[in-house]
Amino acid sequence: MDYRTQNNEENDGSDENEQVLSPFVHFETHEDENNSEKQSKWSHQQDLDDFFVQVYQYHQKHGFFCIAISEIFGLIQFVFIVSFTILLVQCVDYPLLFRSSPAARNITDKIQIHQVIQSPKQCLHNMYRITNWCLILSIIYWIYRFACAVYHLASYFNIRSFYTQALDIKPHDLPNMTWHEVQQRLLIAQRTHHLCIHKSNLTELDIHNRLLRFKNYEVALVNKGVLPLRVHVPFLGDIISFTAGFKFNLRLILFSGPCAPFDQRWHLRQEYKIHSQREVLANQLSRLILLYGIANLLLSPFIFIWQVLNLFYGYTELVRREPGVLGSRRWSNYGRLYLRHFNELDHSLNQRLNRGYRPAMSYMTSFVNYSIVETAKFVSFTAGAIFAVLIVLTIVDEDVLNVEHMLTLMTGLGVLLGVCRSLIPDENAVFDPEQMLQLVLAHTHYQPDSWKDHAHTDYVQAGFGQIFQLKYVYFLEELFSPFVTPILLCFHLRRKSLQIIDFLRNYTVDVQGVGDVCSFAQLDVAKHGDLKWFAPVRAKQGNDAGITNDGKLELSLMHFHHTNPKWQMPKQCEAYLEKIQERAVENMQTSSVLQQSLGQVQRSLYNDAQSTSSMISKARNDPNTYSHFASPNHTSIQMSSQYPSTSMPQTSASQADLPYRSPAPFGVLSKIHSQMFDSSNSTFLSGSMAPLQTFSSAAQLDMNISCLFMHELRHKYKHGEYEELEHINEDHDDDTKC
Repeated sequence: MDYRTQNNEENDGSDENEQVLSPFVHFETHEDENNSEKQSKWSHQQDLDDFFVQVYQYHQKHGFFCIAISEIFGLIQFVFIVSFTILLVQCVDYPLLFRSSPAARNITDKIQIHQVIQSPKQCLHNMYRITNWCLILSIIYWIYRFACAVYHLASYFNIRSFYTQALDIKPHDLPNMTWHEVQQRLLIAQRTHHLCIHKSNLTELDIHNRLLRFKNYEVALVNKGVLPLRVHVPFLGDIISFTAGFKFNLRLILFSGPCAPFDQRWHLRQEYKIHSQREVLANQLSRLILLYGIANLLLSPFIFIWQVLNLFYGYTELVRREPGVLGSRRWSNYGRLYLRHFNELDHSLNQRLNRGYRPAMSYMTSFVNYSIVETAKFVSFTAGAIFAVLIVLTIVDEDVLNVEHMLTLMTGLGVLLGVCRSLIPDENAVFDPEQMLQLVLAHTHYQPDSWKDHAHTDYVQAGFGQIFQLKYVYFLEELFSPFVTPILLCFHLRRKSLQIIDFLRNYTVDVQGVGDVCSFAQLDVAKHGDLKWFAPVRAKQGNDAGITNDGKLELSLMHFHHTNPKWQMPKQCEAYLEKIQERAVENMQTSSVLQQSLGQVQRSLYNDAQSTSSMISKARNDPNTYSHFASPNHTSIQMSSQYPSTSMPQTSASQADLPYRSPAPFGVLSKIHSQMFDSSNSTFLSGSMAPLQTFSSAAQLDMNISCLFMHELRHKYKHGEYEELEHINEDHDDDTKC
C-alpha cells in the first residue's frame, strides 16, 4: 500500500515549508526531449482527474452525439421556460380571457388567441421591475451556460478522439461496451501513452480514487457522523436536511470553490495538515460558510422562482396522469451517501439501489395506519360516486362540460381518487417486516446493527424512511431549499467547522501518482478495519487510526473486489477476504443466511448436473440457443421468495454493474461453490461447473450473499459467539471523534 499519512500532531510545522509536488508536474529530462516526438498527444495529462471524469461521463452519456443533443436541448429548454413564463405573466390579457371586464362580457364571438396575447411592444412596455431583474439574471445565466456548453463539447470532442485513437473504441461500438471493458483499455492506454507521469502502471483503485476523490470524502463525512445536519422542528422532531442546494454549496465550500481547503483537485492545502493550525482554519472556514449563507439568502427569491417553475412544468402533468406518484418513494440524497460504498461509481450505485427499490417499497407499505386507510376508503367511495355520475351526464349530454368549472371538478376528483387509492394497501399483502428488510439489505448492503430483529418497530421504519423518503416530501424539501439552505449554512454547518477541519487532517493521505485522497478510499483493513467485522488486529495508533461505522470499509472492499475482480489487492485485504471465506465454509450448516440463499442454488446447480452440462453443450453448438441461455432473463437458478431475485434488468450495456458472470475469487459463493466441488468426483465437477458461470447474475448473487453473511457474522460477534472477540466493548460508540 503506497501511501503515507498526512497530518498528525507530531508533524506540526516541520513540513510547513516543504514543497508539495503535484502528481501532474511534468519533469523534463534528456530522454523526454529526445522522445518528445514519439509521445502521443495524450501523454502527461495536466489534470488527470478531470480527464478520467470526462472519459467516464462520455461512456455513461452514450457518446458525443448524445452529449451534444443534451447540451443543445438544455439551452433551448432554459430559453423556453423563461420566455414562456414571461409570456404568461406579462403578455396575456387575462380579463379578456376570463371575460371578467365589462368590455369582454359584451363580446359574443369566440375569443381568438391573437386577441388574448399582447404584442411584444406592449409586453415590454408593461413589464414589471421584478420581471426585468429576473430576465437580466436569466440572460446572464444563459450566457454562462452557453459558454460551459461550448467548453464541454470541445472537451468531449477531444475525448471522442481519445476513445477512437487510444482506446480503439469506435462510436458505433460504444453502446455495446461496459464500463469495465473501457476501464481495462484505459489501463492498457496508460502503459502505451503514459497518461500519468508518476506511475508506469495504473490500477483500478487509482482510477476510482481519481473519479471519486471528493465523493469518497462525502461518503466518509456521512459515515463518521459529521453530516448530514439534523434540525429539530417542533412537533416533527429531528429532521435530516440534505437537499440538492445544500450539497451544491457544500462541494463549493470544501472542494471546488474559491478559498476551499483543496487548492487543486488533487491537493489539500498544506496548512490543513498541521494540527496547530486547526483553530485558525476553523475560524476561516466558519467565515467562508457565513459568506456562502449570505449569498444564498440574497439569491433565494430568484432560486425559489426557478424551483417553482421547474417543478410546475416538470411534474404537473405527471401528477395529473398518475396521482399516486406523490405517494411513491425515492432514495434520499442522504440515503444515497449512507448506502454508497467507497469507490462506487454512479452507475453501479444506481443499479444496486434500483434492485432494492421494490423490496424497500414492500417494507415501507407493510406499515399501515388503519385510520388513514379507513378515511381514504370513505373519500375514495364518495369521490368515485360523484365522478361516475358526472361521467354518465357527459355521455348523455356533452353540454354538461360547458358548465362553469366542470372540467376542473372532474380533474380534481380524478386526482383525489388516485391519491386515496394509493393509500389503500393491497389486501393480499403479507406482513413480514423482518424478511422484507432482509431483502432490502441484500441489495443496499447497509443498515444499523440495532435494526436487527426490530424491523417491525416504528423506530426502524422512521429511520429507514429518512433513507427512503416520500416523493412529496422530496418535492417540498427542494421547493423550500432556497430559504432553508442559508439557515443551515449560517447556524448549523458553521458549528461543525472545527470537526470538518479535524476530519480532513486525520483522514487524508497522499498516494503516489494520485494525490491527496480520503484514507478510507484505500480500503486498508489493516489501518481502518473494524475488529467487530473480522478485520485483522492492529497496534493501537493515534488519531488517524479511526474505523468506519456499520462495516463501511469491509463491505466496500468486498464490493470493489466483485466489481473489479482483476484488481491486485494488498496482502492484508486478500487475507481478510480469505478469512471471511473460511468462516463461510465453517458455517455452511449453521448459517441461516447461507442455508436460505443456497438451498435452491445447490439443487439447481448440482442435483441435475449431467442434464445441465448437456444443455450447455447443445446451446454452444447453436448460437441462437446459446444467446438465449446466456441472456439475463434466462437462468436455471430459481430463487425462492426467501431471497431476492438478482436477475439483471434489461438495460443498456453502459449501465451494466458487474463485469463477469462468474463470481469473484474471494466471494463467499465462489468459495462454497469450489468447496462443494472439491468434495465431488472430477466427472461431476466437469459437468457441473458451467451452470454457475453461465448464470448472468452470479457475481451480483455472490456479492449479495457475501454481504448478508458478513452482517450475520457481525450479529454473532455482538452476541458473543466468537471467543477471540470477547474483549471488544460492544457499548463503545462507533462514532469515533475526528
